[in-house]
Amino acid sequence: MKKLQHHFVLLIKLLLVLPLTGCFCMQKMEVLPKSLPNAKVGNPYYAKIEVWGGKVIDYSFYYDIKPENSGLELSIPSYFESHVSYNDLEVKGVPKAAGTISIELSGLTYATMCPGSKFNKTYIIKVEE
Repeated sequence: MKKLQHHFVLLIKLLLVLPLTGCFCMQKMEVLPKSLPNAKVGNPYYAKIEVWGGKVIDYSFYYDIKPENSGLELSIPSYFESHVSYNDLEVKGVPKAAGTISIELSGLTYATMCPGSKFNKTYIIKVEE
């Protein structure tokens, strides 16, 4: 009887601890790469950006490219007609003027057993003649 009681207590502890481990094992949000390569005026530019640590919620995703007429745009690839991934992004275009271009990204991830995470990242691209 004592052995059965001991196993029952272990089972209860496991059931109480297991849901909490999801929060402790949560991945940290990370936007990669850490920086984007420089660009040259008039030359085609391409760079990939990946968001790690959870699936980005479409309606929470925000981006801003300054200056607006820089020649670069952010592309959000769609893998199927109904599936767009805000975790896999592409910066492409042809820079129009020397200077700097800033790309600001932010958003939230879906919650699972724990709350979702928020991310913010700003890239600065130096455009040379």
